[in-house]
Amino acid sequence: MDKLGWSKVGLVCLVMLGVAGCDVEGKTEQVAKEQTKPLFMLSTEGVGPLNPATPFNLVKIGDAFQNFNVAQETSFTKGGEIPAITVRQQVKPILSINPDYKQERIFSIVVQDNLVGNQLGNKIGDKFNEIYQAGHTEECAPALEEWAGKVMCYAPKSSNIMYLFAGEWDGTQGQMPPLDVLAHWQLEAMIWKTPKAPS
Repeated sequence: MDKLGWSKVGLVCLVMLGVAGCDVEGKTEQVAKEQTKPLFMLSTEGVGPLNPATPFNLVKIGDAFQNFNVAQETSFTKGGEIPAITVRQQVKPILSINPDYKQERIFSIVVQDNLVGNQLGNKIGDKFNEIYQAGHTEECAPALEEWAGKVMCYAPKSSNIMYLFAGEWDGTQGQMPPLDVLAHWQLEAMIWKTPKAPS
């Protein structure tokens, strides 16, 4: 609700206080809960309606997200052109969906907003040391290409969810920052990858 809307509610309350009172605080809490409630969830099985069986197809993915803006875009890397399907709520990026090398199935999904919940409990904006306990850090490595200067780590006790961390550091790009620096970096994105098929 915009500021003008809340001003109107406040004015109505002032007028009605002598009659029956008005629960502005309760309404505020209710709206806040509605705004923070995840639209769908990230888990080891997939993201919302997307899973390893979902084809990398604009129409199919668009059907799964009918209340969102779904579009296919192309990014350019050293390896050439790479297509991706993006899901936005109006103009806010929520998901970026990347295909396998055949461009037939989903290879990975980048979660870019807390409108997507996380069954592991972590959320974008959390600090590294809020996610990993001392001495229990998962495997991490410097991120590459468009994520250069950041760090990618496996999510706690997960083999197909990865966390992208970003922060300030005066060190050399392409190297891992020390843990005392990394501890204060924040989770910027969560990446789900299709689990490897059993051999």
